[in-house]
Amino acid sequence: MQFPRARLAAAAASALIVGASGFAFASQAQADIDVIAIGEVQGSIAEGDADFTSPRAGETVYVQGVVTQETLDPAGNKGFFLQERADATDGDPLSSDGIFVFNNKYATVRTLNGSPAQAELGANWTVKVGDEIVVRAVVGTYYGNIQFSGGSTYVYDVVETGLDPLAVVAAPEIDPPDEARASTEYFRRHLGMQMTVPADSVVTAGRDVFASTGGEVWAMRGDSAAAAQEGYAARAYRDAHPLDTAEGAFDDGNGYLFVMGDLGIRATEGNLDAIIAPAKTYDVVTEANAGGVYLSYSKYTVEVAEDLALEGGFDPAGNEPVEPAGRNEAAIGSYNIENLYDLRDNPNSECDFEGDAGCVDPEDPEGNVDAPFDYVPATYEEYQARMEREAAQIVDDLHSPAILMTQEGEAQDVCSVNPEWTKRSDLGEDRLVCDLVNTGDANEFSDGAPDSLQELALLIAEYGGPTYQAVGDLDSADTRGIMTGFLYQPKLAGLSKARHWDPVLGDEPEVDYPTEPDAINADVQNPKALNAALPDAVIDQCTGSGVYACNGFDVFSRPSQVAKFYLKDKHGRPASEIYLINNHFSSGPNTRVLHRTEQANYLAAISAAILEDDRKANVLAGGDLNVFPRPDDPFAEGQTIAGDWTGPSDQLAGLYEDSGLSSLYDVMVEDHPEAAYSYTYLGQAQTLDQMWASPRLLKRVESAVSAHINADYPADAYAFGEEPAYGAYGVSDHDPEVVTVRLR
Repeated sequence: MQFPRARLAAAAASALIVGASGFAFASQAQADIDVIAIGEVQGSIAEGDADFTSPRAGETVYVQGVVTQETLDPAGNKGFFLQERADATDGDPLSSDGIFVFNNKYATVRTLNGSPAQAELGANWTVKVGDEIVVRAVVGTYYGNIQFSGGSTYVYDVVETGLDPLAVVAAPEIDPPDEARASTEYFRRHLGMQMTVPADSVVTAGRDVFASTGGEVWAMRGDSAAAAQEGYAARAYRDAHPLDTAEGAFDDGNGYLFVMGDLGIRATEGNLDAIIAPAKTYDVVTEANAGGVYLSYSKYTVEVAEDLALEGGFDPAGNEPVEPAGRNEAAIGSYNIENLYDLRDNPNSECDFEGDAGCVDPEDPEGNVDAPFDYVPATYEEYQARMEREAAQIVDDLHSPAILMTQEGEAQDVCSVNPEWTKRSDLGEDRLVCDLVNTGDANEFSDGAPDSLQELALLIAEYGGPTYQAVGDLDSADTRGIMTGFLYQPKLAGLSKARHWDPVLGDEPEVDYPTEPDAINADVQNPKALNAALPDAVIDQCTGSGVYACNGFDVFSRPSQVAKFYLKDKHGRPASEIYLINNHFSSGPNTRVLHRTEQANYLAAISAAILEDDRKANVLAGGDLNVFPRPDDPFAEGQTIAGDWTGPSDQLAGLYEDSGLSSLYDVMVEDHPEAAYSYTYLGQAQTLDQMWASPRLLKRVESAVSAHINADYPADAYAFGEEPAYGAYGVSDHDPEVVTVRLR
């Protein structure tokens, strides 16, 4: 294999020396080095290989390649991709011809002492795209990414300059196989290489944003089977979804998907605040774009060098939109409002304001919260803008449900509505009057209404929507202070009186669960949080991470919350009562598996207690269950979960078998399968947010819909100086759900 040189040392112009590897060099200095192929560093990845480590890990090697692209992350860390010329590789299609060089904050790499590069350039070589260089480096890895580090990398020689990288190196069009394992092998064989995203690729998930890496957009080729599906079905669904392109509940894992990142865009623009274009699902990439393949957080990402050129596709919000409730109907919604914290320093919390020490729970060390608190808004203006967008969604897209169950509001009650507030008063942060000094019962303005929900209700009214009342039991909060809650229109619904004999709201709840109930269960109130200790058999298996991870030793880190409402007819008279059970299970479908299974069992026991007391009761359980409904599962049949435990995990089995409730996801799949999802992850549509109805209520259900106004749209990028690209859309990472029922 020949390594071309643009210049020759004058002193060695007449000499030709053969080095240890048989390569021809122009001087004695070069003859002393052994240049190997980058493919030898990356290793050959055969089909079925499970070990992706470098066969040269930890060794010091010499390689030669063209600088194809620079990178820059949001923290200012720099790097570059190095790739061999297309005619100077090892010829092995199973090994990559490129590698990433991490260079910390530096724009230069040191030259090797006594090398031709040092003789010509001095102590440092300035990183430049189009330079062909020989480097000496130690083979390292960072979370699986085979790479060199600038601290142990030295430039031995600059062979040629001014090259057009894409003219001399291979940059194949992305065309991953459908099967997920094969797709991982495919990208591993291209790790560090340039790859080309073809024009007509279709976005499958709106841009997500991460503080450490910037933004990412998931896509598929325009000629893929999923892209060829009709209308709104032209996207990627998890394998178990009926519109997945392959038969079977657990088949190929949608390996045809790929993800584009913006480390290259930031370097090209020389701007730390540069971020990949705000794409939404169904957008089409109109111009081919190339970038190096980088592995981070188990994702092989194409770090495109230029920003995406996009053409708008279908509008996700038009996919089975919510219809207003009709005559003698009532709508009930559920909405994860994603960390709706205000900017006030809650005297009852140590983890909601700059300067707070953090929150610690001895029984839930995994839930401990340390500063900085990145879920707290930077300014009141940002917080208000967020509420204004959510208010617009609730009015315009959800059509103002009679009752709205919420998840991830702040568990804070130290404020009341300012007596001077009106819909037109424009009081800003003075909408509420607050006591930010006194704690607990001594607080002057604690009124039973969680503050962020109460303020959201005022913003809804200011937007032109109806009057809502906020209620919630602060005992439903977790350590860091997010809770479930309720917004209801007094014109359309009211809270029933809590009776001491009520099967769940009373002083002796009839929840049949095999452990000791928490003290809060004895409270007689509406709404009411319920919880209990985890069974010893579960606690004995609890670990700090993985499938056996536990968030403390209670069933819920965020207790289930029950509220009993009466719905009103057109004359304002009570028409029927309904129990709502609001939930936010522990996160991560493939972690905390035992704990989440018990959460489903306890929810089933709450529902069963209500229905055993009154089999005709109207019960609607909902919220963010953080795991998929049947037949989907994070573990395929036969897949190892842990030890001898194999899939499926069937974490919601208690709900299906013991709750007396029916999943309304099944109604959605039957009625409008293309819209049956509430979340996107790794480029795929999936369902985490769910509603479950009792037999009597199920007969009265007119519709059950996910409003696709968030998950398919780009996430906010305030940290990068960008305003929301689609107005109110994309304000949360979850799509809300709305169920419309007949009053009688």
